[in-house]
Amino acid sequence: MDSTTSNQSIDQETADKFASSWNNVYDPSVYTKEQFLDWIAPWDQDNLAEKSVLELGCGSGALLFHMKDMGVESLIGLDLGSSVETATKLLGDKAQVEVADITKRAELEERFGQRDRVYSIGVLHHLTVPEDGVDSLIALTKPGGSFHGWVYAHEGNWVIRSVVDPIRKVVNHFPWWLTKFLVALPLALPFFMYSKFCTLLNSVSGTILPLPMFSYMIWIGKRGFSFHHHVAFDQLVTPMTHYINKERVEKWLEDPRVLPESRYVIFRNGNGWKFGGKIKT
Repeated sequence: MDSTTSNQSIDQETADKFASSWNNVYDPSVYTKEQFLDWIAPWDQDNLAEKSVLELGCGSGALLFHMKDMGVESLIGLDLGSSVETATKLLGDKAQVEVADITKRAELEERFGQRDRVYSIGVLHHLTVPEDGVDSLIALTKPGGSFHGWVYAHEGNWVIRSVVDPIRKVVNHFPWWLTKFLVALPLALPFFMYSKFCTLLNSVSGTILPLPMFSYMIWIGKRGFSFHHHVAFDQLVTPMTHYINKERVEKWLEDPRVLPESRYVIFRNGNGWKFGGKIKT
């Protein structure tokens, strides 16, 4: 098996594992509108209205669910896993959802062409070669259009890298139901308690304290236990996770197709990188 075939096999396994998560989530539209707007900023409704939009790695359609209300002209979601079935049920005729390998740029261009806005949230870091997904992100954006992504950061994630990731490397081989209920569920309890503790400290102190993942805990602390359980399972189910440093993200944006003055890299919640830009005309 050559390296390309091996990478595609791992990416398919990753998509199948995530489908186990998304097809068995308590609510396919699991994210709130506030969370959606946070992820896609600096894009907003004015930036998206009457634009053709494409999401790479749409999962259950949880982000498409909110994107459809942003006044977009057309909406396409692509995913390699069977979660597209859940997305189709969730979205109905509000979006076109298709099975596709987001690393195969030439095939995607032939099937879907280019779009005004192309984004990928929480997906590229699970690809065997994240750069293949970034290439698609840029290539599928029209000249003059914009692309946007979000990935796990290496910076600020030392607790996850040191504690959670070693567990993931073992339990991602387990049946999904065992991981979800016998591993993720017990781990979700201290996770939930810590996020609520950080939220309480923040409300009392009014500041960001130097505690592990404090900003992220305030963000997720707005949600209930079931969402914490979903996030814990999502962290553990995948066979592939990269934690991307800022230098690597900046390197992606050096692509000659990207307008230099449009490039941005934003550290989000102390544990992730938002990045994007515009394509040269």
